[in-house]
Amino acid sequence: MSEGDKGRQVRTSLMTIRDSRQPAWRKVIRVALSMAQIMVPMSAGILDTKESRYWQGVPLRRMAWVLSALFFTVAAWGFFLDLTEWKGWPLWALIAVASSFGTTGVVLFVTVRRRVFQLIPVLAVLIMLNFYAVKRLPHGPRISLSDAARDRVALDAIFIMASILLGYRLFLFFISTQGVEQIRTRAELDMAYSMQQMLVPSITHRTDSFELHGLSAPSEEVGGDLVDLIATESGWLACLADVSGHGIQASLLMGNLKTALRLGFAQEQSLAGVIAAVGKILPAVKPPEMYATFAGLRFAGSGNVEYLIAGHPAILHYRAISRKAERLGMEQFPLGLTGDCAYASAIASYDPGDLFVLLSDGVIETEDARGMEFGFEGVERVVVRHGTDPLQKIMNQLMSELAEFGNRVDDQTILLVRALA
Repeated sequence: MSEGDKGRQVRTSLMTIRDSRQPAWRKVIRVALSMAQIMVPMSAGILDTKESRYWQGVPLRRMAWVLSALFFTVAAWGFFLDLTEWKGWPLWALIAVASSFGTTGVVLFVTVRRRVFQLIPVLAVLIMLNFYAVKRLPHGPRISLSDAARDRVALDAIFIMASILLGYRLFLFFISTQGVEQIRTRAELDMAYSMQQMLVPSITHRTDSFELHGLSAPSEEVGGDLVDLIATESGWLACLADVSGHGIQASLLMGNLKTALRLGFAQEQSLAGVIAAVGKILPAVKPPEMYATFAGLRFAGSGNVEYLIAGHPAILHYRAISRKAERLGMEQFPLGLTGDCAYASAIASYDPGDLFVLLSDGVIETEDARGMEFGFEGVERVVVRHGTDPLQKIMNQLMSELAEFGNRVDDQTILLVRALA
């Protein structure tokens, strides 16, 4: 059972307990109000402050379609009376009565749902006008029908009106509950997506010492992978991190992780020192089951690069001279599993033209229809074949082969770093 289902079950149980403690007269009133909401759907907002807040938050100019739908729905009362009471109104009178009812419905909706109580006098005038129109407008000659036909027409009219009212009420119920919830969820996802684009944009950078290109493709609207390039006094840091899980929760933790990493390196701590500090504070800002893996490269010139891997897949090192790929791996704990963990970095040598590939496990764990993984072998195959190509071309080739190999079920993030000097 999901957390949402559990929450709804608890709320239902509480409402059942609350209802059982209410006196009988309150239950009668609740039933009467429920019937009134079916017969007169606009009345629901009088007591339901949540629905009223929703309709008050919608600009009136954006309610044109719903008000038009309401006008024609309530206008049906005019045709209903003409059939059931055999008014026999001429066409112009029938349209006038229907329009009067429709206008009254719109004004009642705005008055009740948006709580514009200044319209009450207008509403009172319209109601009196409806009574006058029904009683005073000229009637046409009675249509000659048998009693059985007349009864059947009246019965059909009653069921038609009941169906319209019930359907309208159910539409309102959906809009005010599930519709509002879906709109809110969509708005939250759109906001999270905007934050994702701001926190994890595609990166392209070039200096005299190296060039870099990285991107993250989340499996959902938002993801928990981070790719970043951080300038420090002791050299550039290129890093990739992967937060466990998917969706908004992983994205929020990823944002916290990016902030902590940038703050740590701004204080000119060592690579191992920053990762240890982040790993120490991370448990306090996340659920116990979540964690983050990390892989980073720090370039300080002189043909050597410092790297650190914490629970993350190995870094691929493509050597341009030999046209072979090596794996730089480390066995260290991910960040956030324990608050007190020491980390160590290592040094690797490189030559101009060498390429480093940092990637998330969503890349190597992509499966085909037979359950076979793309693996490091798939990445190495592309890198060895295209290792001297422009970084953008290598990235496009990797993403293209991944898409052809299997569906994306996890965030796929790749960071390419080429040494230039």
